[in-house]
Amino acid sequence: MTDPSSSSSFAFWTGAALVLLALYRALMSILLAAYNALPSLQRRVLLEEEAFRHPRLAHLLAQPRIFGLALRLWNALLLALLFLAAWPVADALPGRLWILGAVTALYLYLFDLVLPALIVAADPPRWLDRLFPWFDPAQRALAPIVDPVARAVARRHADEEEGEEDEEPTQEAMTALLQEGEAEGILEAEDRELIRNVVSLGDTVVRELMTPRTAMRAIPVEATLDEAWGAFQESGRSRLPVYEGRLDKVVGVLRLKDLLGQPDDSKATVRQLMKPPLFVPESKPAAEVLREMQRARIGLAVAVDEFGAVAGVVTLGDLLDEVFGEIHEEPGAHEIEPLGEGIWLVSGKAHVDDVADALDLDWERDGFDTVGGLVMARLGRVPKVRDTVTEDGSRISVLRMDGAKVLQVRVERLVKS
Repeated sequence: MTDPSSSSSFAFWTGAALVLLALYRALMSILLAAYNALPSLQRRVLLEEEAFRHPRLAHLLAQPRIFGLALRLWNALLLALLFLAAWPVADALPGRLWILGAVTALYLYLFDLVLPALIVAADPPRWLDRLFPWFDPAQRALAPIVDPVARAVARRHADEEEGEEDEEPTQEAMTALLQEGEAEGILEAEDRELIRNVVSLGDTVVRELMTPRTAMRAIPVEATLDEAWGAFQESGRSRLPVYEGRLDKVVGVLRLKDLLGQPDDSKATVRQLMKPPLFVPESKPAAEVLREMQRARIGLAVAVDEFGAVAGVVTLGDLLDEVFGEIHEEPGAHEIEPLGEGIWLVSGKAHVDDVADALDLDWERDGFDTVGGLVMARLGRVPKVRDTVTEDGSRISVLRMDGAKVLQVRVERLVKS
């Protein structure tokens, strides 16, 4: 005859074990939900930032096939164990199959679908960090089974991924990554706008950004350096195409920087100073032209139509405007830019003391702070382009004006006789 006290004790401990097992599996369901809720892009960002407390968790997340497979296998084993443990309890009840089926369905609905998703929705990484220690021993035990399976899956997809690694990301892939970053709140508003502009550059062709032939300014190859200088002043550009005979025969690109680096008595010609031109079809995507400009280290490309005729020009500034917004092309954006031996391009708003110290000149400051103020003080009037003053063994020539404001000057150290 069975001892009632021993039977009740067995039932108690069986019930307690069943409840603990059910709760543990619920925790593993939450861990799985947190893993599934963590997008691949956010996971890579968190790994790069070393945001996880547990090194083994970071190691496993860097191998998502192994981690995901082990977690799903462990959850399946726990469910089978829970079912087997519940069977003796249900066996003592009338209609046990219906009861066991109903309880299992309710448990799976609550603890596999509804509650885990609600719990981890706000912060999946935090729940991964919290619950991983409860899974780590099981993962180590399952490694001999899981690792070979995961490697077999990886080998199966290796051929597909090998070709993809060498390819540049497609427009669709970039857009998908951007949408994922936006959805997960990884990207700031400014970052989103910038990336959207970069992505849209792939849909824009040169024809949409170029200065058309009817509006472009060019320099004839036989022009003097003074004439070339006048063309730069009128256009406000830092690079201009050079043509021979007719506009369709562009033979080079002249940079304002190269022109300003010449001494006043220079015998150089436009042909000697110009750089080889870069020709691109007007239908070419702007993103490809930008990469081509970077490779060629050139800031201006000549756009041609399907018949080879010049259709216009596109500059690096035009392409960057499309990405960053309006960017005014100003040569010598830095306050002091060397042009050659003893010659510098200097901003009119640069401080006199800073320029004098940098160029080792003994300029006097008398009622003015900027280089533009120095020129105005020495002339006694509002400067004009090509005005020149001499100051402590240096010649200062006005290059660019904006109304009464001196934008840029050329400083040349004079050789003492």
